[in-house]
Amino acid sequence: MNNNNLLISAPSMPVLPIHRFIASDIDEHAQNMEGWQVRYDQLTPGRFEGELIEFRADWMQLVRDRSNQAMTKSGVAWKGAITFSIPLSAHGPVFCSGHTIHEPSMLVARGDNLPELSTPQHLDLLGVAIDERTLEHVLERQGSHFRITDLPKCYRLGNSTVRTELATLFEELTSSDQAHDVLLGYDSIRRGIRDVVMLHVLELVAPDHAPPLNPTARKRMVDRAREYALSHVDEPLSILDLCNHIGASRRKLQYCFQETLGINPVAYLRALRLNAVRRELRTSTQLHGVQQVAARWGFWHLSRFSSDYRIMFGENPSQTLRRTQLC
Repeated sequence: MNNNNLLISAPSMPVLPIHRFIASDIDEHAQNMEGWQVRYDQLTPGRFEGELIEFRADWMQLVRDRSNQAMTKSGVAWKGAITFSIPLSAHGPVFCSGHTIHEPSMLVARGDNLPELSTPQHLDLLGVAIDERTLEHVLERQGSHFRITDLPKCYRLGNSTVRTELATLFEELTSSDQAHDVLLGYDSIRRGIRDVVMLHVLELVAPDHAPPLNPTARKRMVDRAREYALSHVDEPLSILDLCNHIGASRRKLQYCFQETLGINPVAYLRALRLNAVRRELRTSTQLHGVQQVAARWGFWHLSRFSSDYRIMFGENPSQTLRRTQLC
């Protein structure tokens, strides 16, 4: 059983993981943040326009919040949340509790003690809320020194690619493709997306500063990770699962895999899942389509999955399935 699925969950989540709201009233826009109690006050003249897109998966809430007017923001998130806010673009700085934030940054705060913000016009904000007990569990498993008691904090992003990677993930996540919305109904896909976001957050707030391991220790870590992955080939594990099991950061795990096997752990797990999809397509007696099988194994970007499958096995997944059905 995947220990990562036994963690305490945030408040019960809706059946549909994606919610989209368009508002021309600032108070309505504030009320669209489900589970939050926030107040927005408009500071610049003109008609208000706001868009809110929300994704939920168990103990995580991911939000894209766009607005065209400068405003002040105050209030609280849902009980037990730790919030991570990353401005993607804005016409001016953000003011937070007497501090001016000019550089690309990530603000981390407790949900019940959100600092008052003064935001500029045309703000595009990416927000992540994570259940505090779950975050504590992951930090403890990975031996992190990040202290939740020290919040709020502001982290300079510098040369980090996290902001771009999370924005790209969200663009893919909120595709208007109807088939895409169906895929998000699969628990394996929601967990995979959730875990990717968690790893990006950890990379910023809890970087691994431990000295490099010697070759013997690296191989031992990789062997433990592979043993765990191979003993759970009947479920779509994520990198977060491996990191939690062996007690290491994603960066350390990646370094050890690269130095020991010449492959990164993401590619290794993807190969295991691709093989699992192929086995199911070759042996299944039920009339499941490629999309259903791929989704069960956590593949939600279907064109990328088909390309990876074709490169790995020299044929399209539909060809594998067709050959099985003809037997």
